[in-house]
Amino acid sequence: MMYPELYQYLLQYRKLSLPGIGTFMIERKPALTDFPNKQILPPVYSLVLQPSALIPSGNFFNWLGTALGISQMDAVIRFNDFVFEVKKQVDKGDTISWSGVGTLKKGLAGEIKFQPYDPAITEQPVPAVKVLREKAEHTVRVGEEEKTSAEMEKILAKPEEKKSYWWAYALVTGLLAVIFIGWYFSVKGVDLGATANSKRLVPGDPPSAAYKELP
Repeated sequence: MMYPELYQYLLQYRKLSLPGIGTFMIERKPALTDFPNKQILPPVYSLVLQPSALIPSGNFFNWLGTALGISQMDAVIRFNDFVFEVKKQVDKGDTISWSGVGTLKKGLAGEIKFQPYDPAITEQPVPAVKVLREKAEHTVRVGEEEKTSAEMEKILAKPEEKKSYWWAYALVTGLLAVIFIGWYFSVKGVDLGATANSKRLVPGDPPSAAYKELP
């Protein structure tokens, strides 16, 4: 029998067609991230049997002949005999035990039922811990320019220049002056007398002048 060689082919190409029995396939489920446990679960491989099967190609018989050390024509003959014998045993009600693959037996409706030895072929999970790399440079886009993270650190580390606020003091002084002038005119009025000296000027007597009568 050629169970070991066909099992090797199944592992290598993940598909094996046995006409009259079905197609064995290795299905792969992608890896999953387990955030609570900080690990990545490996992909899961499961072995299934689909009821339909195609006639193997010439490449398959070429591979099988090489594995058995026989010609391609002899590989075709021996493969057909193998499939016929397996189908015959299952139809009689026997259970076929295929090492590494599973068991084959006849179902209640006459179909072939397959039970894999290991329904899920798994690997060990790997830890998923975030790695922090200090001083690792990367490019940062600032406006229309690109700068490295080291350049940005130098720019941000510069002390902030002290700004002069003399114009603010001048503005406040000007506003106070305007407010004072407005208040002054509101109290004194806006006529000329409000800004002039309000004391009346009284002309005084002319000073007495001493004079002599001319002869």
